[in-house]
Amino acid sequence: MNRPGSSLDAALTSGSTLARLGVRSWLLVGILAAAAAVLLLLAQVSGFVVPLVIASVLGALFAPVVDRLQDRGVPRSGGALLVLLAVTLVVIGSVWLFVAGIVGQASEIGEQLAAGLAELDRWLEARGVDLGTGASLADQATSGAEQAAGGGASLVSGVLSSAVSLGIGAAMAAFLVYYVLADWHSLTRFVGRHLTLDEATGAAVLDDAVVSVRRYFWSLTLSAVVTAVLIGGTAWLLDVPLAFTIAIITLVTSYVPYLGAIISGAFATIIALGSAGLGAAIIMLVVILVVQNIVQTIVLARLASAALSLHPIVVLGATIVGAALAGVLGASLAAPAVAVGVQVQRRLSGGATPIPESPGGVPEPAQS
Repeated sequence: MNRPGSSLDAALTSGSTLARLGVRSWLLVGILAAAAAVLLLLAQVSGFVVPLVIASVLGALFAPVVDRLQDRGVPRSGGALLVLLAVTLVVIGSVWLFVAGIVGQASEIGEQLAAGLAELDRWLEARGVDLGTGASLADQATSGAEQAAGGGASLVSGVLSSAVSLGIGAAMAAFLVYYVLADWHSLTRFVGRHLTLDEATGAAVLDDAVVSVRRYFWSLTLSAVVTAVLIGGTAWLLDVPLAFTIAIITLVTSYVPYLGAIISGAFATIIALGSAGLGAAIIMLVVILVVQNIVQTIVLARLASAALSLHPIVVLGATIVGAALAGVLGASLAAPAVAVGVQVQRRLSGGATPIPESPGGVPEPAQS
């Protein structure tokens, strides 16, 4: 027979448990509301926040280069300017290679596209497939191109508007990159002192974040080299012209998740279609899909997981969630952000060790 006191104790224990769950639930609601408010605020000032984030990432990546130039007698402002010019030349050169490749193969691309559509049309007719329009695929494509050309004014207006916005953002990013590189050590000390932690812990947390970013992009560079070699080598084996250009564009656009793969894949496939025909274009497309969606994903997840001490599933999941929340920028920074969060938690709990990095700023191999 139960004693009355035991029933009362059980009721009090149950009530305290419910109270704790209620408090935690309201705390979770408050955290989610605060996060939503922060995201809304950032969305309103994204024109400044995005260039600032890009400048901070580039500063973390290239600050060691400026340090080396300073050790060799180059003023820090001059070193920052040289690095900024080098990055600008790489971007402009990649865009020029892309445009020049498309323009140089324009006539061949048009001829091969028309021939491919005509062949597909004959294949469908031989098997009794009627598109129900009374016109061939080539005629439909020509008609669609003419209709698109008819709306060229609005297209040009949209392109110009996007170009102006992109130019303004790029100019702001370049301005911020220069001053971040030139004042890197002053800025990092300032941020470390204002992390609501003691100065030593704040500096250590900031160092962890910087090294995590460098390690992730070092892993991304290695995976991009593998991807560029495989795709460029396939173009060379298929006797597709501009194989080196295809490899360079694949390498550069690998730093832009999803969108970069679409741009480089479309460029390589179109060049293969214009120069080597439909068969080579299909082979090129299949290789690109396999390399960019399977090989590069596996290589990057493995390298990043070793560099950041995260499981490959965590790296891949963080990238997907980051892309859903913040697009291309979120996909690029999700994995190092998760690594920083884990490292900060370990450091604040007293169980963290500094992330190793070589004197030149290149991460040392991590121990799995």
